[in-house]
Amino acid sequence: MADAIDASTPDAPHPTTLRARALIPALRDRIAATRELRRLPDETVRDAHDAGLFGLLLPKELGGDEGGPREFVDVVRALAQGDPSAAWTLSFFIAHNWVLARWTAEAQDSVFAADQLPLMAAATFPPGRAERVPGGYRLNGRWGYCSGVMNADWVQLVGAVDEHQPARLFLVPRAEVEVPDTWHMAGLKGTGSHDVVVDNVFVPEAHTIPDITFLATRHPGTERYANLSDYDGRDILTLLMPSLILGAAEGMMRDYRGRLETKRAAYSSALAGDTEAGRLRYARALSRLRAAEAMLHHVVLQITTATANGTQPLGEELRAAIKLDCLTVGRLARESIDAVVRGSGASIFRADDPAQHFLQDVEIMLNHLTIDEDGMTARAAEVLLDRPLPPNTARVFT
Repeated sequence: MADAIDASTPDAPHPTTLRARALIPALRDRIAATRELRRLPDETVRDAHDAGLFGLLLPKELGGDEGGPREFVDVVRALAQGDPSAAWTLSFFIAHNWVLARWTAEAQDSVFAADQLPLMAAATFPPGRAERVPGGYRLNGRWGYCSGVMNADWVQLVGAVDEHQPARLFLVPRAEVEVPDTWHMAGLKGTGSHDVVVDNVFVPEAHTIPDITFLATRHPGTERYANLSDYDGRDILTLLMPSLILGAAEGMMRDYRGRLETKRAAYSSALAGDTEAGRLRYARALSRLRAAEAMLHHVVLQITTATANGTQPLGEELRAAIKLDCLTVGRLARESIDAVVRGSGASIFRADDPAQHFLQDVEIMLNHLTIDEDGMTARAAEVLLDRPLPPNTARVFT
Protein backbone atom coordinates (compact mmCIF):
# COMPACT_ATOMS: atom_id res chain seq x y z
CA MET A 1 0.00 0.00 0.00
CA ALA A 2 1.26 3.47 -0.87
CA ASP A 3 2.06 5.90 1.90
CA ALA A 4 -0.65 8.21 3.19
CA ILE A 5 -0.92 11.75 1.94
CA ASP A 6 0.88 14.02 4.41
CA ALA A 7 -2.00 15.56 6.37
CA SER A 8 -0.07 18.13 8.36
CA THR A 9 1.73 21.45 8.25
CA PRO A 10 5.52 21.51 7.76
CA ASP A 11 5.88 21.42 11.56
CA ALA A 12 6.40 18.07 13.25
CA PRO A 13 3.10 16.15 13.22
CA HIS A 14 1.25 15.78 16.51
CA PRO A 15 1.68 12.27 18.01
CA THR A 16 -2.06 11.63 17.71
CA THR A 17 -1.89 12.51 14.01
CA LEU A 18 0.81 9.88 13.57
CA ARG A 19 -1.33 7.33 15.40
CA ALA A 20 -4.32 8.22 13.22
CA ARG A 21 -2.24 7.69 10.08
CA ALA A 22 -1.18 4.29 11.40
CA LEU A 23 -4.86 3.26 11.41
CA ILE A 24 -5.35 3.89 7.67
CA PRO A 25 -4.57 0.33 6.50
CA ALA A 26 -6.94 -1.23 9.06
CA LEU A 27 -9.71 1.22 8.17
CA ARG A 28 -9.26 0.32 4.50
CA ASP A 29 -9.35 -3.40 5.25
CA ARG A 30 -12.60 -3.00 7.20
CA ILE A 31 -14.54 -0.95 4.66
CA ALA A 32 -16.71 -3.90 3.61
CA ALA A 33 -17.36 -4.94 7.21
CA THR A 34 -18.21 -1.36 8.22
CA ARG A 35 -20.69 -1.05 5.37
CA GLU A 36 -22.30 -4.39 6.20
CA LEU A 37 -22.60 -3.66 9.92
CA ARG A 38 -23.81 -0.08 9.28
CA ARG A 39 -21.78 1.03 12.30
CA LEU A 40 -18.16 1.01 13.40
CA PRO A 41 -16.76 -2.49 13.95
CA ASP A 42 -15.76 -3.12 17.55
CA GLU A 43 -12.15 -3.50 16.39
CA THR A 44 -12.16 0.02 14.95
CA VAL A 45 -13.50 1.50 18.18
CA ARG A 46 -10.89 -0.39 20.17
CA ASP A 47 -8.10 0.76 17.84
CA ALA A 48 -9.25 4.37 18.18
CA HIS A 49 -9.30 4.10 21.98
CA ASP A 50 -5.82 2.57 21.96
CA ALA A 51 -4.56 5.36 19.69
CA GLY A 52 -5.90 8.00 22.08
CA LEU A 53 -8.05 9.64 19.41
CA PHE A 54 -10.99 10.42 21.67
CA GLY A 55 -8.85 12.55 23.98
CA LEU A 56 -7.33 14.71 21.25
CA LEU A 57 -9.16 17.90 22.29
CA LEU A 58 -9.57 17.14 25.99
CA PRO A 59 -7.63 18.71 28.88
CA LYS A 60 -4.90 16.67 30.50
CA GLU A 61 -7.02 16.29 33.65
CA LEU A 62 -9.29 14.03 31.59
CA GLY A 63 -6.42 12.16 30.01
CA GLY A 64 -6.44 14.31 26.89
CA ASP A 65 -3.82 15.82 24.59
CA GLU A 66 -5.11 19.42 24.71
CA GLY A 67 -5.04 19.64 20.92
CA GLY A 68 -6.71 22.41 18.97
CA PRO A 69 -8.13 23.11 15.50
CA ARG A 70 -4.88 22.30 13.67
CA GLU A 71 -4.52 18.88 15.30
CA PHE A 72 -8.21 18.13 14.80
CA VAL A 73 -7.99 18.88 11.08
CA ASP A 74 -4.90 16.72 10.64
CA VAL A 75 -6.43 13.73 12.46
CA VAL A 76 -9.74 13.95 10.58
CA ARG A 77 -7.95 14.16 7.22
CA ALA A 78 -5.81 11.15 8.04
CA LEU A 79 -8.78 9.02 9.11
CA ALA A 80 -10.77 9.98 6.01
CA GLN A 81 -7.97 8.66 3.80
CA GLY A 82 -8.68 5.23 5.27
CA ASP A 83 -12.49 5.20 5.27
CA PRO A 84 -14.68 8.33 5.10
CA SER A 85 -17.56 6.59 6.90
CA ALA A 86 -15.39 5.51 9.82
CA ALA A 87 -13.70 8.92 9.85
CA TRP A 88 -17.11 10.62 10.03
CA THR A 89 -18.11 8.74 13.17
CA LEU A 90 -14.71 8.81 14.88
CA SER A 91 -14.39 12.54 14.23
CA PHE A 92 -17.76 13.29 15.77
CA PHE A 93 -16.80 11.25 18.83
CA ILE A 94 -13.57 13.29 19.12
CA ALA A 95 -15.42 16.61 18.82
CA HIS A 96 -18.27 15.53 21.09
CA ASN A 97 -15.88 14.67 23.92
CA TRP A 98 -14.64 18.25 23.68
CA VAL A 99 -18.29 19.35 23.92
CA LEU A 100 -18.75 17.16 27.01
CA ALA A 101 -15.83 18.94 28.67
CA ARG A 102 -17.89 22.13 28.42
CA TRP A 103 -20.77 20.65 30.45
CA THR A 104 -21.44 21.08 34.17
CA ALA A 105 -19.10 19.42 36.66
CA GLU A 106 -21.85 17.00 37.72
CA ALA A 107 -22.46 15.84 34.15
CA GLN A 108 -18.74 15.47 33.50
CA ASP A 109 -18.31 13.40 36.64
CA SER A 110 -20.95 11.03 35.26
CA VAL A 111 -19.73 10.67 31.69
CA PHE A 112 -15.99 10.58 32.41
CA ALA A 113 -16.30 8.11 35.29
CA ALA A 114 -15.53 4.99 33.24
CA ASP A 115 -12.06 3.54 32.71
CA GLN A 116 -12.04 4.67 29.08
CA LEU A 117 -13.23 7.90 27.49
CA PRO A 118 -16.93 8.07 26.60
CA LEU A 119 -18.46 8.03 23.14
CA MET A 120 -21.29 10.51 22.66
CA ALA A 121 -23.67 10.73 19.72
CA ALA A 122 -25.79 13.83 19.20
CA ALA A 123 -28.96 14.83 17.36
CA THR A 124 -30.53 18.24 16.94
CA PHE A 125 -33.55 18.29 14.62
CA PRO A 126 -36.40 18.35 15.05
CA PRO A 127 -36.06 19.43 18.69
CA GLY A 128 -37.92 17.31 21.24
CA ARG A 129 -40.25 18.51 23.96
CA ALA A 130 -39.14 18.83 27.57
CA GLU A 131 -41.43 19.27 30.57
CA ARG A 132 -40.16 20.74 33.84
CA VAL A 133 -40.60 18.32 36.75
CA PRO A 134 -39.12 18.17 40.26
CA GLY A 135 -35.37 17.56 39.99
CA GLY A 136 -35.14 17.88 36.22
CA TYR A 137 -37.17 17.35 33.04
CA ARG A 138 -39.25 14.76 31.22
CA LEU A 139 -38.02 14.49 27.65
CA ASN A 140 -39.94 13.19 24.63
CA GLY A 141 -39.21 13.27 20.93
CA ARG A 142 -37.80 11.74 17.78
CA TRP A 143 -34.62 13.08 16.22
CA GLY A 144 -32.99 12.25 12.89
CA TYR A 145 -29.42 11.55 11.75
CA CYS A 146 -27.86 10.53 15.06
CA SER A 147 -24.45 9.50 13.73
CA GLY A 148 -22.57 6.94 15.81
CA VAL A 149 -25.47 6.06 18.07
CA MET A 150 -24.88 2.33 17.59
CA ASN A 151 -21.43 2.70 19.20
CA ALA A 152 -22.28 5.43 21.70
CA ASP A 153 -22.43 5.44 25.51
CA TRP A 154 -24.37 8.72 25.72
CA VAL A 155 -26.66 10.76 23.46
CA GLN A 156 -26.95 14.55 23.51
CA LEU A 157 -30.36 15.79 22.35
CA VAL A 158 -31.97 19.18 21.86
CA GLY A 159 -35.33 19.86 23.49
CA ALA A 160 -37.62 22.87 23.84
CA VAL A 161 -39.39 23.63 27.12
CA ASP A 162 -41.71 26.38 25.87
CA GLU A 163 -41.67 29.33 23.52
CA HIS A 164 -40.40 31.66 26.27
CA GLN A 165 -37.20 29.73 27.01
CA PRO A 166 -34.22 28.91 24.80
CA ALA A 167 -33.76 25.31 23.71
CA ARG A 168 -31.75 23.09 26.01
CA LEU A 169 -29.26 20.26 25.58
CA PHE A 170 -30.11 16.99 27.33
CA LEU A 171 -27.61 14.24 28.10
CA VAL A 172 -29.21 10.79 28.08
CA PRO A 173 -27.60 7.34 28.57
CA ARG A 174 -27.65 5.35 25.34
CA ALA A 175 -29.55 2.55 27.12
CA GLU A 176 -32.53 4.90 27.59
CA VAL A 177 -32.74 5.80 23.90
CA GLU A 178 -34.67 3.74 21.36
CA VAL A 179 -32.98 3.37 17.96
CA PRO A 180 -35.36 2.35 15.15
CA ASP A 181 -33.65 0.84 12.09
CA THR A 182 -33.83 3.82 9.71
CA TRP A 183 -30.31 4.18 8.26
CA HIS A 184 -30.42 2.57 4.80
CA MET A 185 -28.24 4.73 2.56
CA ALA A 186 -25.99 4.30 -0.46
CA GLY A 187 -23.21 6.31 1.19
CA LEU A 188 -21.91 6.79 4.72
CA LYS A 189 -23.41 3.40 5.54
CA GLY A 190 -21.01 2.74 8.38
CA THR A 191 -22.00 5.85 10.35
CA GLY A 192 -25.17 4.22 11.71
CA SER A 193 -26.96 7.59 11.57
CA HIS A 194 -30.34 6.22 12.61
CA ASP A 195 -33.26 8.13 14.07
CA VAL A 196 -33.47 8.10 17.87
CA VAL A 197 -36.59 8.13 20.03
CA VAL A 198 -36.98 9.13 23.68
CA ASP A 199 -40.26 8.32 25.42
CA ASN A 200 -40.90 10.14 28.68
CA VAL A 201 -37.32 9.82 29.93
CA PHE A 202 -36.39 11.67 33.11
CA VAL A 203 -33.28 13.84 32.72
CA PRO A 204 -31.83 15.19 35.98
CA GLU A 205 -31.11 18.90 36.25
CA ALA A 206 -27.34 18.30 36.17
CA HIS A 207 -27.66 16.62 32.75
CA THR A 208 -29.16 19.60 30.96
CA ILE A 209 -27.77 23.00 29.98
CA PRO A 210 -29.00 25.85 27.74
CA ASP A 211 -28.30 25.21 24.06
CA ILE A 212 -26.54 28.57 23.84
CA THR A 213 -23.70 27.13 25.97
CA PHE A 214 -22.48 25.40 22.82
CA LEU A 215 -21.67 28.79 21.28
CA ALA A 216 -20.01 30.25 24.37
CA THR A 217 -16.28 30.75 24.78
CA ARG A 218 -16.70 30.79 28.58
CA HIS A 219 -18.58 27.88 30.12
CA PRO A 220 -18.33 25.45 33.07
CA GLY A 221 -15.38 23.69 31.44
CA THR A 222 -13.23 26.84 31.29
CA GLU A 223 -13.75 27.29 35.02
CA ARG A 224 -12.68 23.71 35.71
CA TYR A 225 -9.72 23.25 33.35
CA ALA A 226 -6.95 25.80 32.95
CA ASN A 227 -6.00 24.65 29.44
CA LEU A 228 -9.39 23.97 27.86
CA SER A 229 -9.25 26.19 24.79
CA ASP A 230 -11.58 29.20 24.68
CA TYR A 231 -13.14 28.28 21.36
CA ASP A 232 -16.73 28.77 20.32
CA GLY A 233 -18.26 25.36 19.54
CA ARG A 234 -18.46 26.33 15.88
CA ASP A 235 -14.69 26.83 15.70
CA ILE A 236 -14.18 23.07 15.85
CA LEU A 237 -17.29 21.73 14.14
CA THR A 238 -16.95 24.16 11.22
CA LEU A 239 -13.74 22.33 10.33
CA LEU A 240 -15.25 18.84 10.37
CA MET A 241 -16.89 18.64 6.94
CA PRO A 242 -14.12 20.26 4.85
CA SER A 243 -11.52 18.09 6.62
CA LEU A 244 -13.49 14.91 5.90
CA ILE A 245 -14.03 15.76 2.24
CA LEU A 246 -10.42 16.83 1.75
CA GLY A 247 -9.15 13.69 3.46
CA ALA A 248 -11.36 11.47 1.29
CA ALA A 249 -10.03 13.24 -1.83
CA GLU A 250 -6.47 12.69 -0.58
CA GLY A 251 -7.22 8.99 -0.14
CA MET A 252 -8.50 8.76 -3.70
CA MET A 253 -5.49 10.68 -4.98
CA ARG A 254 -3.17 8.23 -3.24
CA ASP A 255 -4.93 5.35 -5.02
CA TYR A 256 -4.82 7.24 -8.33
CA ARG A 257 -1.07 7.67 -8.00
CA GLY A 258 -0.83 3.91 -7.73
CA ARG A 259 -3.05 3.40 -10.78
CA LEU A 260 -0.81 5.59 -12.91
CA GLU A 261 2.09 3.25 -12.12
CA THR A 262 0.19 0.03 -12.90
CA LYS A 263 -2.57 0.86 -15.42
CA ARG A 264 -1.84 0.71 -19.14
CA ALA A 265 -2.97 3.58 -21.31
CA ALA A 266 -5.75 2.88 -23.81
CA TYR A 267 -4.53 1.17 -27.01
CA SER A 268 -0.96 1.31 -25.72
CA SER A 269 1.58 -0.71 -23.79
CA ALA A 270 2.73 2.45 -21.98
CA LEU A 271 1.86 3.04 -18.35
CA ALA A 272 -0.79 5.74 -17.90
CA GLY A 273 1.71 7.78 -15.89
CA ASP A 274 4.09 7.79 -18.85
CA THR A 275 1.58 9.46 -21.18
CA GLU A 276 0.98 13.17 -21.58
CA ALA A 277 -2.74 12.72 -20.84
CA GLY A 278 -2.01 10.77 -17.65
CA ARG A 279 0.42 13.37 -16.40
CA LEU A 280 -1.96 16.19 -17.25
CA ARG A 281 -4.85 14.60 -15.35
CA TYR A 282 -2.65 13.89 -12.35
CA ALA A 283 -1.35 17.48 -12.28
CA ARG A 284 -4.88 18.90 -12.50
CA ALA A 285 -6.12 16.71 -9.66
CA LEU A 286 -3.08 17.49 -7.52
CA SER A 287 -3.30 21.26 -8.08
CA ARG A 288 -6.89 21.35 -6.85
CA LEU A 289 -5.98 19.22 -3.85
CA ARG A 290 -3.12 21.54 -2.95
CA ALA A 291 -5.36 24.58 -3.30
CA ALA A 292 -7.93 22.98 -1.01
CA GLU A 293 -5.24 22.16 1.54
CA ALA A 294 -3.93 25.74 1.47
CA MET A 295 -7.43 27.14 1.92
CA LEU A 296 -8.14 24.88 4.89
CA HIS A 297 -4.82 25.84 6.47
CA HIS A 298 -5.84 29.49 6.03
CA VAL A 299 -9.16 28.83 7.80
CA VAL A 300 -7.40 27.20 10.75
CA LEU A 301 -4.93 30.08 10.92
CA GLN A 302 -7.77 32.63 11.07
CA ILE A 303 -9.46 30.79 13.94
CA THR A 304 -6.32 30.16 15.97
CA THR A 305 -4.97 33.68 15.42
CA ALA A 306 -8.23 35.26 16.57
CA THR A 307 -8.18 33.11 19.69
CA ALA A 308 -4.51 33.84 20.44
CA ASN A 309 -5.17 37.57 20.06
CA GLY A 310 -8.09 37.45 22.47
CA THR A 311 -10.65 38.46 19.83
CA GLN A 312 -13.01 35.54 20.45
CA PRO A 313 -15.85 35.23 19.77
CA LEU A 314 -15.26 35.71 16.06
CA GLY A 315 -17.25 38.50 14.48
CA GLU A 316 -20.11 37.81 12.07
CA GLU A 317 -18.15 38.94 9.01
CA LEU A 318 -15.12 36.75 9.78
CA ARG A 319 -17.31 33.73 10.50
CA ALA A 320 -19.18 34.26 7.20
CA ALA A 321 -15.88 34.53 5.32
CA ILE A 322 -14.62 31.35 7.00
CA LYS A 323 -17.77 29.56 5.91
CA LEU A 324 -17.14 30.60 2.31
CA ASP A 325 -13.58 29.31 2.60
CA CYS A 326 -14.80 25.95 3.95
CA LEU A 327 -17.24 25.63 1.05
CA THR A 328 -14.37 26.33 -1.33
CA VAL A 329 -12.33 23.53 0.27
CA GLY A 330 -15.15 21.09 -0.40
CA ARG A 331 -15.61 22.28 -3.97
CA LEU A 332 -11.90 22.04 -4.81
CA ALA A 333 -11.66 18.59 -3.24
CA ARG A 334 -14.63 17.43 -5.28
CA GLU A 335 -13.03 18.81 -8.46
CA SER A 336 -9.88 16.84 -7.62
CA ILE A 337 -11.98 13.69 -7.22
CA ASP A 338 -13.64 14.34 -10.59
CA ALA A 339 -10.22 14.59 -12.25
CA VAL A 340 -9.16 11.33 -10.60
CA VAL A 341 -12.28 9.53 -11.83
CA ARG A 342 -11.88 10.84 -15.37
CA GLY A 343 -8.30 9.63 -15.45
CA SER A 344 -8.84 6.16 -13.99
CA GLY A 345 -10.73 4.39 -16.74
CA ALA A 346 -13.74 2.09 -16.45
CA SER A 347 -12.15 -0.18 -13.84
CA ILE A 348 -12.72 2.42 -11.12
CA PHE A 349 -16.46 1.71 -11.43
CA ARG A 350 -16.18 -1.93 -10.36
CA ALA A 351 -18.43 -2.53 -7.39
CA ASP A 352 -15.56 -3.80 -5.24
CA ASP A 353 -13.22 -0.90 -6.00
CA PRO A 354 -12.68 1.26 -2.87
CA ALA A 355 -13.23 4.34 -5.04
CA GLN A 356 -16.94 3.55 -5.23
CA HIS A 357 -17.20 3.62 -1.45
CA PHE A 358 -15.31 6.92 -1.31
CA LEU A 359 -17.46 8.47 -4.05
CA GLN A 360 -20.73 7.49 -2.38
CA ASP A 361 -19.56 8.79 0.98
CA VAL A 362 -18.40 12.12 -0.44
CA GLU A 363 -21.66 12.66 -2.33
CA ILE A 364 -23.63 12.23 0.90
CA MET A 365 -21.27 14.62 2.71
CA LEU A 366 -21.74 17.25 0.01
CA ASN A 367 -25.49 17.05 0.55
CA HIS A 368 -25.19 17.69 4.28
CA LEU A 369 -27.11 20.78 5.40
CA THR A 370 -23.88 22.55 6.39
CA ILE A 371 -22.55 22.08 2.82
CA ASP A 372 -25.66 23.44 1.13
CA GLU A 373 -23.45 25.57 -1.07
CA ASP A 374 -26.11 27.86 -2.56
CA GLY A 375 -27.94 28.36 0.73
CA MET A 376 -24.82 28.87 2.84
CA THR A 377 -23.20 31.15 0.26
CA ALA A 378 -26.32 33.31 0.14
CA ARG A 379 -26.41 33.53 3.95
CA ALA A 380 -22.75 34.48 4.08
CA ALA A 381 -23.35 37.17 1.46
CA GLU A 382 -26.17 38.61 3.59
CA VAL A 383 -23.64 39.19 6.35
CA LEU A 384 -20.84 40.45 4.12
CA LEU A 385 -23.19 42.81 2.28
CA ASP A 386 -24.73 43.93 5.58
CA ARG A 387 -28.24 42.92 4.57
CA PRO A 388 -30.91 42.92 7.32
CA LEU A 389 -32.29 39.64 8.65
CA PRO A 390 -35.98 38.73 8.75
CA PRO A 391 -37.44 38.76 12.29
CA ASN A 392 -36.48 35.80 14.54
CA THR A 393 -33.83 34.57 12.10
CA ALA A 394 -30.32 33.72 13.25
CA ARG A 395 -27.13 33.28 11.27
CA VAL A 396 -25.27 30.34 12.80
CA PHE A 397 -22.54 28.95 10.55
CA THR A 398 -21.16 25.46 11.20
